[in-house]
Amino acid sequence: MFEIIELIGTSKEGYSQAVQNAVNDAAAQGWDVHFVEVIQQRGSVRNGAICEYQAVVKVAGRKK
Repeated sequence: MFEIIELIGTSKEGYSQAVQNAVNDAAAQGWDVHFVEVIQQRGSVRNGAICEYQAVVKVAGRKK
């Protein structure tokens, strides 16, 4: 059985990297990640340009 946690990943490069960063954070916290679901994508805008991409994700896995 998997547990599900919700995280927010961020990146200056794009949404895909924000999702990957969230998965990396989960792994760094000791999770053996099996799948990820993207719940929401958003970004911070400064002076008319996106300066940070954000991805709200649910990560499923087992604590190592």
